[in-house]
Amino acid sequence: MRLCNKCRQREATRQFTHAVDGQEKANLHLCEECARPVQARLDAKAMGRQECEFCGGAAFNPLPGASAIVYACCQCRSTYARIFLDLCARQNPELLDHSKGDIFFFEMCVDSQVEAWADEISREAIAELRGGGANDSTRPS
Repeated sequence: MRLCNKCRQREATRQFTHAVDGQEKANLHLCEECARPVQARLDAKAMGRQECEFCGGAAFNPLPGASAIVYACCQCRSTYARIFLDLCARQNPELLDHSKGDIFFFEMCVDSQVEAWADEISREAIAELRGGGANDSTRPS
């Protein structure tokens, strides 16, 4: 029996793979309980066109690294990723090194402390993207 990569208590019954350019970057084996948030994000990606919560443009995927489902267009996602990774570089450079600068690391991470930290950083990045403390150079035009 394979144990869940996250809780390490229950049997892993679900498998999730994150690939970039055809190369596997993360392969998670999760129990049903730990798989729910991952599946919710996958379901959100499958919803089709949504409205960007920042500029109203066309959005197809939720923001990576955030526990909440927040849709953003390509330009706003790019700005969010830059803000998120800049915050990471300032506040936790070792974690940025570990992630190799890949924001999707935070989406597929099974470390609950990293998840909580990434969720807090994502809230800061979202607030900055919405204009709560961002300067004009970090906001999409």
